[in-house]
Amino acid sequence: MLIDFHAHIYQDDAADKVIGRMEEYYGVRRRHDATLSSLLKSIGRAGFDRAVVLPVLTKPEHISLNHWYGGLGESSGGVLVPFGGIHPDNSPDELDLFPELGLRGMKLQPNAQRFYPDDPRMFPIYEKAQALGLMVVFHAGNEAAGPPAEFSRPDRFLPVLSSFPKLTVILTHLGGYKAWDKVQPLFPFKNACFDTAYLPGKIDEELFLDLVERIGINRVLFGTDFPFRDHGEELAWVERVLGHKDANVLHENAVRLLKL
Repeated sequence: MLIDFHAHIYQDDAADKVIGRMEEYYGVRRRHDATLSSLLKSIGRAGFDRAVVLPVLTKPEHISLNHWYGGLGESSGGVLVPFGGIHPDNSPDELDLFPELGLRGMKLQPNAQRFYPDDPRMFPIYEKAQALGLMVVFHAGNEAAGPPAEFSRPDRFLPVLSSFPKLTVILTHLGGYKAWDKVQPLFPFKNACFDTAYLPGKIDEELFLDLVERIGINRVLFGTDFPFRDHGEELAWVERVLGHKDANVLHENAVRLLKL
């Protein structure tokens, strides 16, 4: 079994426009269209069984998109595992709908949504997520281009992890993209997991192995950052650098978290 814990897609009529803005803002470049059909083709070619879809809501009124994301599990025949999104200005009570919609957690992007993870105004959202058993996925670290990102510095996640010990937090890009010299303090928190998204060719391979060892193999999740990365290429890199096909990273850790 193979599971990608980090993919992005949008409604067909909006996907090209949204990805164009992301390319301009983040300095990334798409490898595929960010549509449902394109994602299903990509994971099918590479032999993946599941992919977790992570939306980012850049406006409070985008909360209505959670209904579309919630339907992806059924429309994909159970291949996609949808998460939802929430904006810092939305009420935490919006999360009450997540279980009914089939959403397993939420994605937050501090740089795009312009908030600090340790801002106390965010704590009611985390508290509600913890009570509902929802996971929180954060973009962590810098962006592909531009100056260092202040909103998503690794140290900003420390108060979240310590204040909500029963909240499962997934920090993307091994805890801090291009800020890997600052991620060590995150590792002792057992409620934190870390994904491998967008790392091939962007991180020294020895550093990658060292970080995985320090985190612990049972807390590392395979992710691609589709549509900006290709499933087959990401898989080949991770397998080669790990030296073997590690079941923990490629599916067992995700199965445990998602209760598949």
